[in-house]
Amino acid sequence: MPKTKLQNGNDFSGQKFYVGLDVHKKSWAVTIRSLGIEVSHFSQDPGAERLDAYLQREFPGGDYYSAYEAGFCGTEAHGQLCKLGIKNIIVHAADIPTTDKQKKNKTDLHDSRALADHLERGNLKGIYVLNQDQQELRSLFRMTESKVIDVTRANNRLKSFLMYYSIKLPETISKNEFLSGKALAWLNIELGSSPGTFTLQQYIEELKYQRKQLFQITKSLRLQIQSLHKETYTNLLTVPGIGAITAMGLLVEIADFSRFEAPDKYASFLGLCPWEDSSGPVIKTKGVQPRCNGHCVHYW
Repeated sequence: MPKTKLQNGNDFSGQKFYVGLDVHKKSWAVTIRSLGIEVSHFSQDPGAERLDAYLQREFPGGDYYSAYEAGFCGTEAHGQLCKLGIKNIIVHAADIPTTDKQKKNKTDLHDSRALADHLERGNLKGIYVLNQDQQELRSLFRMTESKVIDVTRANNRLKSFLMYYSIKLPETISKNEFLSGKALAWLNIELGSSPGTFTLQQYIEELKYQRKQLFQITKSLRLQIQSLHKETYTNLLTVPGIGAITAMGLLVEIADFSRFEAPDKYASFLGLCPWEDSSGPVIKTKGVQPRCNGHCVHYW
């Protein structure tokens, strides 16, 4: 029987090791494969340094590849692993080939094993990872989206309160769904009791606060965009149908437009591609693909 490098003591130079990681807040499930066999499986405390120390101790000189699913843990582990020389990718969970049996018997052990196995077979493709600064800019933009929801809720709560107590605004200041500054000023009125008046004023103050927050966040976002992506931002504004918010959304979510190899891949990222479910002579189309960047798709 021919000997493998796994039998040659500590000589692992040039040998490839594939590490499947199931990353959680309190622990990492780790499976390591090499030469078509599983050579190690264990659970460890979170941290790329601990994993690297284990690999260097048990398999010194090897070439290390790893993968974990995209999720709440973000990309910090990815950056740490890459800095330590471990070639890591982050994988979209839906892109991991899974059988029905595996779906019905899902554990951390099985997840890490599946990742290591498919990584070794070359079945996994990593997602595009933005740098830290771009991710933070994206978080600022997504905060504006959340704040718009907060403003809408505060507006609707106040309108619901007014409807319940039959408080009607004059037609001269009530022309759309969102209460204007004039409408809020007019609502500085006394109700039949102090609790009612206090409740009304609290709804008004909440709406004013949320609008102020949205204004400050949007202003900060625009300043950052013009500082970091001024030329691209200006060019996007020249495209018919693209306004300031859409341009900022595209810039923070995409960052580098050149990362798309072809126009159809860019369209797929935005969700602008058909969703087809055909079989034999039956052709079914279901509109645009549900798999896309949800923060961009609602602009189109």
